[in-house]
Amino acid sequence: MKFSRLIRSFEKLEKTSSRNAMINVLAELIKEATMKNIDKICYFVLGEIDAGYKNIHLGIGDEMAKSAIALAAGVNKQKVEEEMKEVGDLGEVAYKLVGAKQKGGEDFFTFEDALSVETVHTGLLKIATAVGSGSQEIKKKALAAMLESANPKERRYLARLATGEIRLGVGDMTVLDALAAAFLGSKKNRADLEHAYNICSDIGYVAKVLAKRGLEGVRRIRIALNRPIRPMLAQRVSEMSEIMEKIGSEVVAAEEKYDGERIQAHKEGTKVKLFSRRLTDVTDQFPEVVESVSKHIKAEKAILDGEVVAYDFDKDVFCPFQKLMQRRRKYNVKEYTEKIPVKYMLFDILYINGKSYMRKSYPERRKKLEQIVENEKYIDITRRVTSSELKEIDEFFQDCIQRCLEGMVCKSCADNSYYRAGAREWLWIKWKESYASDLSDTLDLVVVGAYAGKGKRGGTYGALLCAAYNHDEDMFQTVCKLGTGFSDKQLGRLPDKLKDAKRDRPPARVLVTKEMEADYWFAPKYILEVRGSEITESPAHTCNWREGENRGLALRFPRFERWRPGKASDQATSVQEVAGMFLGQKMEK
Repeated sequence: MKFSRLIRSFEKLEKTSSRNAMINVLAELIKEATMKNIDKICYFVLGEIDAGYKNIHLGIGDEMAKSAIALAAGVNKQKVEEEMKEVGDLGEVAYKLVGAKQKGGEDFFTFEDALSVETVHTGLLKIATAVGSGSQEIKKKALAAMLESANPKERRYLARLATGEIRLGVGDMTVLDALAAAFLGSKKNRADLEHAYNICSDIGYVAKVLAKRGLEGVRRIRIALNRPIRPMLAQRVSEMSEIMEKIGSEVVAAEEKYDGERIQAHKEGTKVKLFSRRLTDVTDQFPEVVESVSKHIKAEKAILDGEVVAYDFDKDVFCPFQKLMQRRRKYNVKEYTEKIPVKYMLFDILYINGKSYMRKSYPERRKKLEQIVENEKYIDITRRVTSSELKEIDEFFQDCIQRCLEGMVCKSCADNSYYRAGAREWLWIKWKESYASDLSDTLDLVVVGAYAGKGKRGGTYGALLCAAYNHDEDMFQTVCKLGTGFSDKQLGRLPDKLKDAKRDRPPARVLVTKEMEADYWFAPKYILEVRGSEITESPAHTCNWREGENRGLALRFPRFERWRPGKASDQATSVQEVAGMFLGQKMEK
């Protein structure tokens, strides 16, 4: 497929705000794909060059991209910077400045024929894999050569792909809907594709299997070592008394809930890989966890789920998440391993010695976990109680709070208490300490817009527009305008913090009323934790929007608590959760 054909679809996607229209555009594009390029098309649409967990990064920042554009255009970098100040988009700068196709140059950098999806992918991979002495110059020249070989419209999107700013507003679920529409006739058939994606975390692989072997081939996709599984998530309730009713089993297991980072460990012999909640490879950040899993898990092969938590071994207590944040680094890892030690608290097993445990019940999985884990300094199993009595569950919860933990996660012990990858199920229910508000929990919301500051907030953002995630529609629906809880310092940093997500118009997957139109828009990327007083009905916000009634749900008196860098945007509080909290409030009243 010619790259120009892909770009025609990109232009249509960028212009539409209708998700159904986006699905139709993608489905038509996918129908023209071949086995050689269908995976690459899916990656490019999402602004990637491979499955995210493979950590293949181009290593091209704005400054290098400016240098490459200058080289391709035959102008100095200052000219590029001047244009950038005017248009604010390197794609537009490349579109405007780079001249017609130029022949010649080193073979490594020359694309004699019209660019294809495959040649662009190969070129970007060469950029990503260039390392060592002189690699920065290689990356710059390679990108410049691709820009020279492209037509003006192609250059716009090449520059955006290279800098991770594709700006199409397409999400994973939208691509899965398009694949279902293209190959299965309707997006209603997405469920099997979504399950396969949840257990392999590679949308290009799912697309390729679907194209080659059809739906039956997709259904045969299995979990594999070193390919992360999208984590199962917990539901929430507004009253502890609802736990026993909602969870669907007479006996409930209540486990400690930690203020740490969700980590999935893959063990293959002595080799161990660690993946974050966002499916990022974080193996190098926690060497003590890698060593402990390698030495103290009695299995040749295993996939484990747990939480890495900062730990004070002198006081024998868990530390808050802010402490753990300091371990997120590429450099001085050894120094911070000694300064801020951690414990890996395991609570599930998904795979062992060639056999999936995801279709085993929770009691079976827990039993196997206890059999293979040798407790030692840096690794342990979550403490828990099992009971059919709410009183005992509550006593355990109170003990968790006394020990400065976040709370507890209650889990079903029913025969069908399977591990459901990527799903937010009533099989797990989280319960945290009540805050000084009417809500039983905070919300993790996505920043989708901002309003210009006035008075002492002039020059920065005065408030942020925040949204919940609608999984069924793959949309972000607004729930509050957030302006309190930030320090002056935090407010001053907002423009810089959010600048890489900034867009010149509302992203396609954001549903907003005219009343709440923002001054600035952001791709759904950054998540923050918000506390509020209650959920109310509102004609201004689109969360759980009811068309006939022209109203949605809003969070009253929202207050910023903290940023949630460990979460992906589709792991934000769901619209369904917000609706459940609203119904819980009505029942109380």
